[in-house]
Amino acid sequence: MVYNFRSSFLLSVIAVLSGVSNAAPSDTGKGLKNASYTPVDFGVGTTPIINGLQPFSSSSNVTLNPSAPVLTLDYGAEIAGFPYFEVTSLGGSSAQIEIKYSEPFAGLNLSTGDGPWLYTNGLMNSFRTETFNITTTGRTESFFIQGGQRWQTITLLSNTSISIRNVGFRASVNIKPSDQLVGAFSSSNDSYDGLWSLGARAVQAACVEANSQPSTWEISNDGALIRGQYPGVSALGLGYSNYTMSFTTKITKGGTGWRVSAGANAGYGAYFILTSDGPQYLSTNNTVIPTNSVIAGFGFSIVDFYLQSAPPLYYANPIPISEDQWYRVSTTIGPSGYNISVNGTQFAFVPYTTFQPYLHSGFGSTNAITDGSWGFGPFMDQAAYFKDVEVVAQNGTTLYTNPLTSTDVLSEYLVAPNAEAVCLDGPKRDREIWIGDFSHTAKELAVSTGRYDFIQSMIEFTFKRQLTSGSGAGLVPMQDSMGSAAEFQSVYYPSQFGETDYHLFFLLTLGDYFALTSDTALLSKYWDGTKLLVQTIETLYLDHATNLLASPSASWFTAQGYQNATAPTALFATSLKQLATVATLLNDTATANYFTGLQGNLTTAINSQLWNPEQGFYSTAVGSSTDTSLLATAFTIKAGIANSSQATSSIEALSSLFYQIGYKDSSAIGSGPATQLSPNVQGFLLESLFIAYSQLNVTADVVVPVLKNLFELFWPVMLNENEYYTGTSWEYVYPDGSPGIGMFTSLAHPWGGAPTYVLTEYILGVRREFNSTTGGYGWIFDPAFEISQALGLTWAKGRVPVIGGGWIEADWSVENGNVTWNVNTSNAGNLTVDVLI
Repeated sequence: MVYNFRSSFLLSVIAVLSGVSNAAPSDTGKGLKNASYTPVDFGVGTTPIINGLQPFSSSSNVTLNPSAPVLTLDYGAEIAGFPYFEVTSLGGSSAQIEIKYSEPFAGLNLSTGDGPWLYTNGLMNSFRTETFNITTTGRTESFFIQGGQRWQTITLLSNTSISIRNVGFRASVNIKPSDQLVGAFSSSNDSYDGLWSLGARAVQAACVEANSQPSTWEISNDGALIRGQYPGVSALGLGYSNYTMSFTTKITKGGTGWRVSAGANAGYGAYFILTSDGPQYLSTNNTVIPTNSVIAGFGFSIVDFYLQSAPPLYYANPIPISEDQWYRVSTTIGPSGYNISVNGTQFAFVPYTTFQPYLHSGFGSTNAITDGSWGFGPFMDQAAYFKDVEVVAQNGTTLYTNPLTSTDVLSEYLVAPNAEAVCLDGPKRDREIWIGDFSHTAKELAVSTGRYDFIQSMIEFTFKRQLTSGSGAGLVPMQDSMGSAAEFQSVYYPSQFGETDYHLFFLLTLGDYFALTSDTALLSKYWDGTKLLVQTIETLYLDHATNLLASPSASWFTAQGYQNATAPTALFATSLKQLATVATLLNDTATANYFTGLQGNLTTAINSQLWNPEQGFYSTAVGSSTDTSLLATAFTIKAGIANSSQATSSIEALSSLFYQIGYKDSSAIGSGPATQLSPNVQGFLLESLFIAYSQLNVTADVVVPVLKNLFELFWPVMLNENEYYTGTSWEYVYPDGSPGIGMFTSLAHPWGGAPTYVLTEYILGVRREFNSTTGGYGWIFDPAFEISQALGLTWAKGRVPVIGGGWIEADWSVENGNVTWNVNTSNAGNLTVDVLI
């Protein structure tokens, strides 16, 4: 260990240097075999129970009967996996039970749990309830993963009794308590410790090991056995229209389901269910899913949950459909409607006129009624075999055939096991790879679990899917599926490439990763792809008349859709600034100069056109000069575009965006009970406040009031309400402190966990920074003592994982004006830490 001392602090400093620290927990995180999560508390009654629960143990044996049919299980915090339970006795020959899952407690009181999630497959159960018909004692395990929940109920449906013990989830992700991670943070304020833990647990729930999420289809010589789920849609039919799609199916429970005219955006389109005349579960809603019927819907499904679908149409089957028999089903996309036949007999004609009013331009094209691919997936608690798919054009040409008897088909339908380790947007909802949202996740991983391999794998995953030809050559997908394959990526352009600034966030992640690791090997491997992405952004999206980002084909998440806007342009400048350093260290002087020159042009354009001196802030956009936004402030500070006085007045102007407990994204957003406050956006603001203080000489009295709002009002709502608590960071927040888009909100979203890395980097004070003397990045110990004391903190300690293994351990305390501090390393090699106090 080498310590370099660069400056002194005004307080008296008592320095304590030591060698190897006490051992920290190991966190390889790859041993899921035999791991499980079990409840911490339970209760039995007639409805779900949140208060007065009893401790649960593996020996707890619970009996349910008609007078006490509901078992409530509390896992204490977010967990994920394959649900299982053991039946120890039955009061009759059989019993039906319904199991329900939810992140917030309130989901247990809804018939659907806190779902369903009917807009992507996600390699999990699309539904948050499932029913089991139990005929024997012993262990039962669900086929599906439930991606994330704290709460669970088991409800007896039948008029009998059942005894259950040994309930839990076979782990699909490795989630450890914060005190068992390599990274650590604690302070004199327990609330800050809790805030650090939010992101640390969220990344563990959302980041999945390679091959840990199995396919939701089972392939055999009889075809694909598909249980009730959001349909998997073929990548090969997205350019087709006006065809007849036929397949052979055998219902094993309840019904079979399929799509035609399914779009590239999650399969949005027509959806059909054919139900059998067999017995249904006691939980089945026979109004929604009648027996012996064809049910026709359009949109995402036949039911609504946050995302609207057309009201379904119902057609009685002209002949009974039996279970365990094979049928040939055909759907023809005709001139005025869908014709559905079974074994040559017409079962239904579904007119387009019913669905056309429900076309949603954000999800499907104007031709979504007739254009698009096909897919398969029965509804909740149903199951069926599918085989011998054939697609025939209007002129009789065969367009596609597949027996569905080979696992090669899985990636075509986006349901292949995850071949790579990836981080999802959330473990239960948005179980897709949104590369822009990963920018927070990467930094949370680095300071908590030390899983730099997840960051590396995400970079590899994204570059494998970079477009190499066509009008979008150079772009990377903003949104991708675990079950996808790179070979099909081009067919999803432009639908999975449309959140334009997510390309910029990916560049930011590349720069952040290098700043954290100095890993020239990985960045050089994808350097050509990086340069191509930058060139494509400049070619497609840079308005050379203004030198700001603007294009009719661009959609800027960071600027509420405005063109010529501050936030995306400053984000691009930030990324270029970091990547210019990478170019220099890769001895690519030409690219370093190119990036630096482009960054300078962006900086000049922002300051000359978007700085509003009268208001003292950066305008949201050229066309919205009197409005400002959080990201206009955050990204101009992060990029070094703002000078000290501009940063100061921009931060002071944030008071106009504060509403009840947090900051609105922009001044153009109204104030009301439904206003969404974004932890993602406020996370970038949080980091920028410390950058303004440490690099731009903005005084503590300017940044501390904003920090207090964030640390003491906004993020603590994720800790303080038991009915919503998951131990993880949330996606959105309402001004009253409840989850921001109601039951649809993900309560385990790493994009909301910025305090995890900000507290480590600036309150503990261990971080990587650029060293102008060496021309590279290095570790420093530089706690923001003045800010910490203004926030009421008197001490902090923690560990910071380093790439390759080992960690830096540090602590500091202030008493009677004296600072005592300590820095040491373990298993980190010949690591240099510059101490700047």
